[in-house]
Amino acid sequence: MIFSERNRNKHRAICPPQKSCGRQTLLSALLLVCLAVRPATATDIGPETPPKESPGQVMRLVTILDRDDQGKTLRFPVNITTEKDTGEIYVINGGRGNILIYGPDFFPHLVLGAGRDIGNPQCLFFDPRKGRVLIGQNNSADKPSRLTILNGAFLPEKEITFAGMPGAENFSVINGKVGINGNIYLLGNQSRGALVLDSQGNFSHWLRPVDKLYRDDIEIPASSRERRDRLSRMQEGQKEEPPETAAPDSSAAPPGLPAELRPKSGRAIPRDQEKDKGLQPVLLRDLAIDSDGRIFLLSEETSKVYVYGPGENFLFSFGQKGGSSGKMSRPRGIALDEQKKCIYIVDYMRHTILIFDMAGRLIFEFGGRGTGPLWFNFPTAVAVDRQGRLLVADLFNNRIQILESDFSVSYPVFGGTKGMPSKKEAAPPEKSTDNR
Repeated sequence: MIFSERNRNKHRAICPPQKSCGRQTLLSALLLVCLAVRPATATDIGPETPPKESPGQVMRLVTILDRDDQGKTLRFPVNITTEKDTGEIYVINGGRGNILIYGPDFFPHLVLGAGRDIGNPQCLFFDPRKGRVLIGQNNSADKPSRLTILNGAFLPEKEITFAGMPGAENFSVINGKVGINGNIYLLGNQSRGALVLDSQGNFSHWLRPVDKLYRDDIEIPASSRERRDRLSRMQEGQKEEPPETAAPDSSAAPPGLPAELRPKSGRAIPRDQEKDKGLQPVLLRDLAIDSDGRIFLLSEETSKVYVYGPGENFLFSFGQKGGSSGKMSRPRGIALDEQKKCIYIVDYMRHTILIFDMAGRLIFEFGGRGTGPLWFNFPTAVAVDRQGRLLVADLFNNRIQILESDFSVSYPVFGGTKGMPSKKEAAPPEKSTDNR
């Protein structure tokens, strides 16, 4: 191409001689690379937004128990409990009709079976004051449902049957606990309420929470209406002949319980007979008793927990039936963690564990149906050991999952609870393993 002198001079101004032009091109390329890889600044993206903190994992697997003392797979573990002093874990191995005892090292070192008159166990709990082990057993071919009592050496000491007890002719025990007063609280399959025995195993009375069931197939005879109303008054914390100046029994309420959930005064409260017409005793599935003697009765039928004081005065109830998050479809097991001040409830149909604070407010839930860690396949029972670990009887996965948690519950004495888990400082990873 032929340039005029003017164009030639213009070209020289734009592009220096060949050597200088090459160096300038290299510098330009490096500048473009730097611009491409430099981090974005506030000038580029507008006002700076802090990164969101990862919520972390609040439940972690410690280990899985899936083998018995002979190395065979567990068969339908239906219930589980722990002994706080020794750290032992007791598993009701339903498919084989025995009880496996694991040590703190998670090794099964003892089996309670036919040699100790154990044939169809459903639950196991302790009487720490007398050093006894109480085992609820279902009907078998040659024996009715019974409560078998073993001494500290696991030798049979006593056997209690229920045929002669009022209202317990067909009682079939499924769960039980010993209260701080020594009374024995038993729950039966299809029995409405808790059967209460004294410390010697004699019939004392029934403790029957009542609620609206909205079912036509449950009828209460006319002769029982007065008794039902009396039970309802007892559930509301009233005495049968309340004094006019009786004061609320606030000492029996959990610390920090809001005013609307505290026990009502002993003073008579007008009742709406039409509203209370549908109140009926409910079926109970599991129970827990805290160190202060409060009784937590879980109903699979209503998906509620009915909380009573040490004197069996009704405090409050909580829980809602449903199949969505935060609700309970078929709750079957309950356990208390008094150190964290929370309540664990296992939902059999939703395959989840729900966690509530001690006032019955939902904190969070976890789980779902599956076979991996922290997943469940029709779980039936929960327990808390002396180290605060959560044990879950994972029925159709034929295993016990032992979990540790990393959360705490905010539960102030005054005001509302936060109701959310708060992470502790991150620890280095381990190598192992209505109102009614």
